[in-house]
Amino acid sequence: MFSKTDEEIIDAMKPVVKGIALLIGDDCEVVLHSFKDMEHSVVAIENGHITGRKLGSSLTDSGLEIIEDIVKEGKEIVGPYRGIAPNGKPLRSVTVPIRNKKGRLIGAICMNFNINKITNIKDFIDNLLHFPEEKILSEEVAKSSSLSIEELMKQIFKEVLLSTGAKGDLPPHERNRLIVKELYRRKFFQIKDAIDLVANKLGISRFTIYNYIREFKFEERNRR
Repeated sequence: MFSKTDEEIIDAMKPVVKGIALLIGDDCEVVLHSFKDMEHSVVAIENGHITGRKLGSSLTDSGLEIIEDIVKEGKEIVGPYRGIAPNGKPLRSVTVPIRNKKGRLIGAICMNFNINKITNIKDFIDNLLHFPEEKILSEEVAKSSSLSIEELMKQIFKEVLLSTGAKGDLPPHERNRLIVKELYRRKFFQIKDAIDLVANKLGISRFTIYNYIREFKFEERNRR
């Protein structure tokens, strides 16, 4: 029988399901199973389009086999292992069992990544580098982080370089303009010495960066 504490443990995992899906993107299905009702075990799911499952769905036959292995062998994590979705999509999967304080298995989180998407490296990288809730980097953020403000700036600059590189071969001036535009969008130039860092990294003048920023501000005003 499920206790109130067991239900609280399962409920506490629901934000984890959403967080994993937000981190990895639309090509990773994340499923939370509660073993209170094995016939309707899915109590939270993100990106269910990958296997066609939804809230209230049950464990698959392969899922039941994995649970049996977890019980028999006391595994903490199963996988990564190869799976196949009902529509034939190949999956890379991991199952993490959830136990209560007594060690009894009460649920599991299953993650199924659509391997087909890895074949399109550009889309995969674009998806990973997409931040729907962009935050302004500030010295306050840096103070609360284990990284220094300089390290954070370099990290963001590398992310933007990778994102721009995924767009294919571009003329140097166009590539530089795209990099500066993305950094501007991320409020990067609100940080002290950011323009100097970018000028040195790209091998362009501060004047060129200022010109780009003026263009972007002009474009923003026109859109309004």
